Amino acid sequence: MSRGRPVHRPAVTFNKEALIPAAGGCKRTSLVDRIFERIVAEIQSGRLAPAKRIHSVRQLADECEVSRDTVARAYDKLVAHGYLESRAGSGFFVRAQRRPVQAPIEAGAVPTLPDWWRFQLVQPAANLSSMPGLGLLPSDWLDETGLAKAMRAVARGSMRSFTGYGDTLGYLPLRQQLQAKLRDLHIDAPVARIMVTAGATHALHLIILAWLRTPGEQVLVEDPCSFLLRDRLLASGLHLLWVPREADGPNIEALRDYCTQHRPRFFFCNSVLHNPTSSHISPHKAFQILRLAEEFDLIIVEDDTYCDLMPPGAAVPATRLASLDQLQRVIYIGSFSKTIAPGLRVGYMCANAKILDWLQVYRTVSEIAAQSVGERVIYQLLSQGGYRHHCAQLRSRLDECRQPVIEALGALGCTVDGDTSAGMYVWATLPHDLDAMPLADELLKQGHLLAPGVLFSLDRHAASKMRFNVTRTLASPALPALKRLIQARARAA
Repeated sequence: MSRGRPVHRPAVTFNKEALIPAAGGCKRTSLVDRIFERIVAEIQSGRLAPAKRIHSVRQLADECEVSRDTVARAYDKLVAHGYLESRAGSGFFVRAQRRPVQAPIEAGAVPTLPDWWRFQLVQPAANLSSMPGLGLLPSDWLDETGLAKAMRAVARGSMRSFTGYGDTLGYLPLRQQLQAKLRDLHIDAPVARIMVTAGATHALHLIILAWLRTPGEQVLVEDPCSFLLRDRLLASGLHLLWVPREADGPNIEALRDYCTQHRPRFFFCNSVLHNPTSSHISPHKAFQILRLAEEFDLIIVEDDTYCDLMPPGAAVPATRLASLDQLQRVIYIGSFSKTIAPGLRVGYMCANAKILDWLQVYRTVSEIAAQSVGERVIYQLLSQGGYRHHCAQLRSRLDECRQPVIEALGALGCTVDGDTSAGMYVWATLPHDLDAMPLADELLKQGHLLAPGVLFSLDRHAASKMRFNVTRTLASPALPALKRLIQARARAA
């Protein structure tokens, strides 16, 4: 009998055939994703139990006849999504999946969608004929004249301001303009508590970097929510607690249950023009959320990216948590990427002095220089007064598109959910509870990019939903194509 080192024998057989897509499956799924999805399935079925050691990178690469780099990247993704944990010198082990007692959606659950689907909605292929699912306004809606004028004004200024790294909080005159802008939203933010960032995504990145560095830490996230936010949190190894989003804001009972059971430190949410539903948090729910934040020492990250697409004095109240809290427990985030130019990448956030000081430290570490040119361009647009007029025009054009799109979707048998009075998105349910993902996949092959609900939500009811950008849906050839698919599915049923 051998007295050597015991041989590790995995509990689950895994070979090359396991990576062959099933009939009718997506052939575009990468090997990394196929390994990821197979191991997730083994964990969810119970064949790979918590604390069980799985194949080494070398073993799995040899058995499946793939490169070790492919397996290593799949394992890294499984660790990032909370399915595995890496133990130095010992290998990879199945992480215990945490579940709240009364959660309507499994906490920490992760959709196993192909990465290329998300990439399409961020970097769409050039040969697409229509993109009703894209999260951007059409390029001809942007104020090219005003933007060019602002850039010329920056170019005429002194170049000496670019010889240094710039203020880590951002260009002071721009922060003064942002202070006035925030005052209009009833948020009293001194310029010393405002930080200019490279868009809202950069602000979220800094918050995670500075405050959420412990893998497995639990954070609260709305469901549905932006897939970019969800993926960014998961990539940091955080464990997500899904709070169902209702027509008037997050479900308060679920939020309280999570706070009681798990004591999370952060809650990420949209108060106004929520992505993807375009709904708002009602005043009474905003008050309840802040009471919970005080009771459980919770920090709220309020993403108001679509702020300037919300009409002032709208019939439906738009309550921002930062205006009620005055930045005691709320970190407020805004951006100009949707309204001015996505490629300019200028956003901002404001918070209390303790939080912002710590964020400033990590800003210095991660990015030594400020976005000097972009910040000055935005300052020119704000200070010359044209930006307000531009946003008013955008809101007017959105209003012109929205109702015809809702009527066109209704003609297809779709039901539009929630408030439809503002914003660029319509959140719709397909007729007969059809699965949106196969339809979206077929339409993508025909050159039409849509946004199926499972990209935004883990709720089983989201499988039949789609997010439509009203500016790109009106008169889109995707609608007749979608109609034909819906009719074909109805006949087949």
